[in-house]
Amino acid sequence: MNFKVPKFLERETKFFAFLTFRQLAVVGIVGIILFVSWYLVPKKIFFPLLFIIGGGTFSFLFFRIEGIPLYQLFGQFFGFFVSTKKYIWGKKEIPSPIKLLKKKREVKKEKEEETLLKVSPESKLRKLSSKIERGLR
Repeated sequence: MNFKVPKFLERETKFFAFLTFRQLAVVGIVGIILFVSWYLVPKKIFFPLLFIIGGGTFSFLFFRIEGIPLYQLFGQFFGFFVSTKKYIWGKKEIPSPIKLLKKKREVKKEKEEETLLKVSPESKLRKLSSKIERGLR
């Protein structure tokens, strides 16, 4: 069973109703901008502008992705692309696997040499093995 563990336990205090001071300030500034644009901008342009600015402000203030507000995510996003990225690659000194394989092969060869049957040059076994190798009877 999977449980979601909260990553950010910091909470801002509510200043007015369910709004924090930051959210209240942003809503107030956007409200003033929309109020002024009501008198300065034609109505055909104002209503699409109202939905774009109001919807964007609402989403930035109240939507959260994994407990992080959207304005913090966008700040981190742009901060990542603006900051300098310096990648330094350093080769780690580890023993080469080829050297290990050579050692193992040497040990195997020594074991094979020890296990081979030692046959004297004058024995019948030696003659028989040479005949078998040549394919003679």
